[in-house]
Amino acid sequence: MMSRADALVLIMAAGLVAFSYASFWAPAAPGSELRIVQGDSELMRLSLSSDQVLEVAGPAGITHVEIRDGAARCASSPGPRGICEGAGWLREAGDVAVSLPNRLIIEVLGQAERFDSLNY
Repeated sequence: MMSRADALVLIMAAGLVAFSYASFWAPAAPGSELRIVQGDSELMRLSLSSDQVLEVAGPAGITHVEIRDGAARCASSPGPRGICEGAGWLREAGDVAVSLPNRLIIEVLGQAERFDSLNY
């Protein structure tokens, strides 16, 4: 048999879960810019509104970055495991793709970023 105190604890726990979901896992803001960083230096910032394909040279070879329809992706990279390509299309602020062999970080920026690349 459940007492009133038990029911109150369950209701409060469910409320806390709902609040946490809404606060921390809600969709991020749409991205507006793409930042490409290699090592310790920022190579470029580009608008996601102009479609283009970039070739970024790195220590292991060329990484191809594609911007199309307000999103960006790592189209190809010299990494043997395809981690950069596996990130898929980056659309929301805070989305990141990483090419470790080329020491390259591809990050979408926007108005309200939830996390930066250090949290990733």
